[in-house]
Amino acid sequence: MKPWYYATGGQQNGPVSLEELVRLVGTGTVKATDLVWCEGMTGWTPAGEVPELAAPPSQRPSAPTPHAGPLNPYQAPSPASWEPPPEELSYAGEEIVPGSQPLIIGDCIGRAFELTKRHFWPFLGVCAVYFGITFGSSFLGGVFVGVVSDGLDSPDAAKVLEVVFNLAGHVLDAFLGLGLTRVGLNIVSGRPFATSMLFGEGNKLVTAVLAGILYYIMVAVGLVLLIVPGIYLALRFGQYQNAIVDKNLGVFDSLTYSARITEGNKLNLFGLGLVCFLIVLAGLLALVVGLCFAAPLVYLAGVVAYRWLIHGRAVLQDGYRA
Repeated sequence: MKPWYYATGGQQNGPVSLEELVRLVGTGTVKATDLVWCEGMTGWTPAGEVPELAAPPSQRPSAPTPHAGPLNPYQAPSPASWEPPPEELSYAGEEIVPGSQPLIIGDCIGRAFELTKRHFWPFLGVCAVYFGITFGSSFLGGVFVGVVSDGLDSPDAAKVLEVVFNLAGHVLDAFLGLGLTRVGLNIVSGRPFATSMLFGEGNKLVTAVLAGILYYIMVAVGLVLLIVPGIYLALRFGQYQNAIVDKNLGVFDSLTYSARITEGNKLNLFGLGLVCFLIVLAGLLALVVGLCFAAPLVYLAGVVAYRWLIHGRAVLQDGYRA
């Protein structure tokens, strides 16, 4: 059974079962003019106009079929203390019209904060492995190149060796970045995640590398052109990696998809980026302890923003699945 919500005296209440709401209507606690809502209804409706609440139990219709259009903007949030049964989880459904639900920076940060608290230690472990491998390989590679270069007679050969190791480092970063993206998407979507996922997106590596090359070329050219165009292009196409992992899109399709879902929200994304920068700065000022929380928080805020661009405020619900 789907949960129901009701509003009396200007106060939202619920969730309750249909049977409990019928009892409240029968006792007069919920009047016919009071508003009620259940998932699938297109808006809050007076209780007296809802057939489920007026008919006897044997004649009550089942809960309404979910509306096929955009998610109800007045949808009642699921309280943190209430865990719905598996069959009653709130799936995201169809994508919203791009820009129809403007991204709210505070809500993105707030949701990321809750998710970071909830999954702090497992996600911190994932991040530790990610940064340990990337920084460790960079350090060891630099030492190796330095030692080998000292034994080479040709300066050109030393430069070639350095370039090769730098490229290898970038490829490794891209590979692990795809895995970290999968972990972030699973956390925000309420799905299981594990450190092993860092190494599970290798089949998308070539696509991600090629799309990344195009992305950084566009942004670099834009930055040369008075900086502002570069920022605009970065915001417009910056969701390409999320799209590759989430939708398994190709090089051009991922960039096109990013351009579409960011429509009408580029300024909000820019504001979110600034807030995230300040959070990281505060984490740095608080030394390692602060950064251990700030880094996962900022990363998840970006993933929450990506999901918001696709499914709107539904991403803020505990029962959200995508």
